[in-house]
Amino acid sequence: MTIQEIIHTCKHYIDMNYIDECKVFIQELSPEDDWTYVFQKVYLHACLKKRKDLAEWLEKVVYPLLEPIQQIALRQIFPYGRHLLS
Repeated sequence: MTIQEIIHTCKHYIDMNYIDECKVFIQELSPEDDWTYVFQKVYLHACLKKRKDLAEWLEKVVYPLLEPIQQIALRQIFPYGRHLLS
């Protein structure tokens, strides 16, 4: 599955409000995928669609599992995501 297909699937789950299915799908992804790009796109889409529970899950559960360099690259999206949620 390509990165674009992964993002498209996650966005579809978010649009349809299938939050639990999205979480399961994300947990089943392989570690070889470009997590920084996938995380950014999925997190911001969840915030844009006001899916606060998924956005918080990504920030509190998935983000700490990323490599430190990936965390550094992503940390600036959280203030923007919180702004979108408000």
